[in-house]
Amino acid sequence: IYNSSIISLVSTGLALVIGLPAAYALARFRFRFPPNKDLTIWFISQRVLPPAAAVVPFFVIWNALGIYDTKLGLIIVHTTFIMPFVIVIVRQTFLDLPIELEEAAMVDGANHLRSFLFIAIPLAIPAIVASSLIMFSFAWNEYLIVFALSQFQETLPLYVRSGGLNSGFHFGGLAVRTFITIAIPMSLAILAQRYIVQGLTLGA
Repeated sequence: IYNSSIISLVSTGLALVIGLPAAYALARFRFRFPPNKDLTIWFISQRVLPPAAAVVPFFVIWNALGIYDTKLGLIIVHTTFIMPFVIVIVRQTFLDLPIELEEAAMVDGANHLRSFLFIAIPLAIPAIVASSLIMFSFAWNEYLIVFALSQFQETLPLYVRSGGLNSGFHFGGLAVRTFITIAIPMSLAILAQRYIVQGLTLGA
């Protein structure tokens, strides 16, 4: 539980820190090369890429850098794979927000950074919460990446699998381990249900 919590929370936090400015830039600025549309499609394609295709390169690079089987290595990989969620979801929300609110703030002396921090982000909180829960759930439930890039940094999905193997797939023990794995993300989703619905429909 400790390993899963640290890896999932830090990965989600890093994805927000990197992804929110990227989403805002794609929504409010126009890039010539590559254009905004191509950049957005590229971010979406990161979710289409099967993790199995990237495991071997990460394994080789992480061994060379000395961060194989470390929380840092797993956090970086998880952040890479979950960041497209916040960019795609929150970008659409930023596009739907009235730009006049930010222009009014700039008339009063705010720059783009202050408009982003104090105008855009507070208005996009539902979408940010929804994307955060999606990213957290993906990082929490990830099995293949952790299995391939670690030996001793066991997370809950690996714990469920090892419990099934060690107990001869006894249903009782496996059910308890599985319930522990899904209880935390499910509880967060129930508590933030209003934000999830509002956040995912705000950019419709």
